[in-house]
Amino acid sequence: MTAFADLLTIDHPAFNRNTVLLTEPIKELYQIVRHILLVRESGCCFTAQSGVGKTRALVLLEHLLRDRMPELVVIRHNSWNQQVSSIRAFFKHFLTAVGHPELRGETFDLRHRLVRRLIDLARVYQSPFVVLLIDEANAMRLEDFLFLKDIYNELDREGVQLVTIMMGQDPDFSDVIGHLREMGKSDLISRFARRRQSFRAFSYKEDVASIFAQYDSSVWPAETSQTWTQFFMPTAWDAGFRLENETTRFFDAVKKCSPHSVHKVGFPARQFFTALRRYLTVQHHRDAPGVFPSSEAWDDAVDFALLADSIAEMKGEAKRAQGRPR
Repeated sequence: MTAFADLLTIDHPAFNRNTVLLTEPIKELYQIVRHILLVRESGCCFTAQSGVGKTRALVLLEHLLRDRMPELVVIRHNSWNQQVSSIRAFFKHFLTAVGHPELRGETFDLRHRLVRRLIDLARVYQSPFVVLLIDEANAMRLEDFLFLKDIYNELDREGVQLVTIMMGQDPDFSDVIGHLREMGKSDLISRFARRRQSFRAFSYKEDVASIFAQYDSSVWPAETSQTWTQFFMPTAWDAGFRLENETTRFFDAVKKCSPHSVHKVGFPARQFFTALRRYLTVQHHRDAPGVFPSSEAWDDAVDFALLADSIAEMKGEAKRAQGRPR
């Protein structure tokens, strides 16, 4: 294997952290959000454990909403700004999220500018909604919820509904809601956090099979007819190898390494894709006439990805989350 070939492998979309695939959990996420919009609810909170792929899910959700409902105003916002002490910095960060070029002025000016920007966007797109996708919602404070309430009321006076879709890590997000309840802010919970849904981890064979099938059908480089699987295993591909057919072997390897029920606990996307990249890299170097991957190849990949540790951690986090107030 040449150094050039290794570099080409690293450049492959399967190794690009910005590549986001349409997974079964993301499809479910989209359908829930679509229904919320159709019935005119004010929003929904999705919670998930670490490594499940929350941020990537919101990225693809934004793409799906823009593609399938082009009249919607969709804004993706990250709650990391709660770490800053200045309310002006808060508004500046939000103005950046909505693409406003002017970040100078006092707090009132920044707030007014933000509200007008949202209303103007709704008018331009003739959208009855402004859909706000909030990542890292587990970092939100009381001030953030009060801000959302103000924006909601301002838009409502102009005939535009603010719909908030939050994505937060549990059990931390449950602690945020519990803190609001302790402060007597049930109105904020009712408006923005009443409906709670889980963004699930990969758990079922169809979750894995659908991803493997995308590797078998996605083409790269674009000017060729070479699929992702074919790129890594051209000889095996010509002999009939298809990654989708490896679904059962993958699950057999997971069952060997973990005593926990995969269907009940699931496994994180982060470690799953690490295992998949390990598998493809090893097979890329071993691909030869008459050579097909053995079942032990998945044992090696799952072990390399430390999938058993991740499943155990998810089970522990799930137990801790059960004791949190909802």
